[in-house]
Amino acid sequence: MQTAVIGHADSELPVVLPMEAIELDDFRAHQAGQTYWCGVWLGGCGHQLFTKLYTDRACHFAHGPDPEHTSTCARKAAGVSSADHLYIKQGLLAWMAERDITATATIAREADGSIGREVLFTPAGHTGLRVLLAESADSPEPVGEDSAQQVLGPEMTSDPDVLLRQGYVNRIQLIPDGTRRRIQVGTERHGGTTEWFDLHEVEFTDAGLTTPAVKEVRRLRTTRRPIGVQAPKATPQQTRPTVRPTSEETHGIPSPDRAAVMAALEQAVSDGRSRTEIRRWLNQAEEVTHGGATADENGLIRAAVDALLRLERAVGLPTPPEPTFQERKALQKVQRLLGDLAEQQRRRFPAVTPHQRRQLAQAAEQASAWLTDTQRSQVQAWQTAPTESAPAPRAPQPPARPRAPHIPPTADHSARFDAAGLADAVRDVLEHSARLGKTVTFPDLCTQVKNLRELPESDQVQVLRRVKPAARPRSPKPQRPALLTALITTEAGTMHPIYRQLANHAGHHLPQQAESAWTDTVKVLHDRYGAP
Repeated sequence: MQTAVIGHADSELPVVLPMEAIELDDFRAHQAGQTYWCGVWLGGCGHQLFTKLYTDRACHFAHGPDPEHTSTCARKAAGVSSADHLYIKQGLLAWMAERDITATATIAREADGSIGREVLFTPAGHTGLRVLLAESADSPEPVGEDSAQQVLGPEMTSDPDVLLRQGYVNRIQLIPDGTRRRIQVGTERHGGTTEWFDLHEVEFTDAGLTTPAVKEVRRLRTTRRPIGVQAPKATPQQTRPTVRPTSEETHGIPSPDRAAVMAALEQAVSDGRSRTEIRRWLNQAEEVTHGGATADENGLIRAAVDALLRLERAVGLPTPPEPTFQERKALQKVQRLLGDLAEQQRRRFPAVTPHQRRQLAQAAEQASAWLTDTQRSQVQAWQTAPTESAPAPRAPQPPARPRAPHIPPTADHSARFDAAGLADAVRDVLEHSARLGKTVTFPDLCTQVKNLRELPESDQVQVLRRVKPAARPRSPKPQRPALLTALITTEAGTMHPIYRQLANHAGHHLPQQAESAWTDTVKVLHDRYGAP
């Protein structure tokens, strides 16, 4: 599940968990010390939740261990939008308070136990506000003037009669804003187009939520004449009729020629002509119907007004597509690699390794459609930057025992860096490599675990000592001890010298010729994590 509440089971403070591992690391850092719950106002069981980090699928909240299977959760909605009713209640109450409006809000619970379909607001001195997020058999549709105080969710079907009578229907949606959700209010006009506004652009009046689009619709409607008013009789023809001069503005049609003006307006709207031409014929239509308009004429004028508003506000145009999951991951990888290279350059190491260049090129190609011009320029610059030169080949030398670095006694470094947090991030990378049957070089590990490269070697050792498996595999047979850090290799793919020190510290003393024992340990890890 992607949503939870913070603090306790009855809390109404919602939170959305990021799906990407990189974003979850930042989320954990900013939310340190918080507890998360499967809240009752989410329709949940009320038990505590914990964040689960994955690099090969979406990160999510999960219930804590329950060895005795005493708890059951019948929560029906668990996606990103499953806490929208809490965000709406919290956001609109805060918005009203900023406008000195005292209000209360109630989240309705349906007969079937579901929650979150409807939120009712009771503001002092104003008519109540009803937010409908999903169809509900228990709640009758409002009629008459109540329709102005009704706000629909983005998936709710609007009533054509309300659109025809009122000229608009207000909607509400929530869009991502970091680890929260931001409210937008939209106004759907006759014709199916919806224009969205942030809350700071919306007012609260006696007629409910009032957006700039609502004001425009009401202003234009006040210029219309009542439907069905009979047009005044034509002036008796004089003995010598005066011919009215024609002009470019009337396109050669005298203003009294009512039928021709209305036909030209209808043709301009149906053909989708320019707003200049529609406005010209609309002005003519308002002139010839000044004394009163029939029902058909009022309907045509209203359709022309809606068409003109769509053209002037550029609504109704195709919505740009969203990046796919793979494209988002590639874009994040480009951003991360560019950040690492920039930091590398700041530390006066401007050379790029072949591996970094290859990774950047592959990620940039996959996310090409979503890169900014600045990012494209940076990618191109790093593709042409000098490559880190490889060491010159040397004559074969007898194998020499690598001299391991001296490891000082364990010390408390929590004042300078988060050793436990870095260890968790290292564990996630190594477990992912184990599931894929791979190893990871130490430079690649430093690239994937933020801030690990900047630590002194002694602090890096302290972090690696803390790396433990997320969960001990269940097996009827005793498990052979195997450190996850065995998967860290040199650039050549051999055992990293630091592994001997880590193994000795953990009590896994390696023989003098340790390559064979190390290879066996790597195989054990691949078998253990690769098993279903």
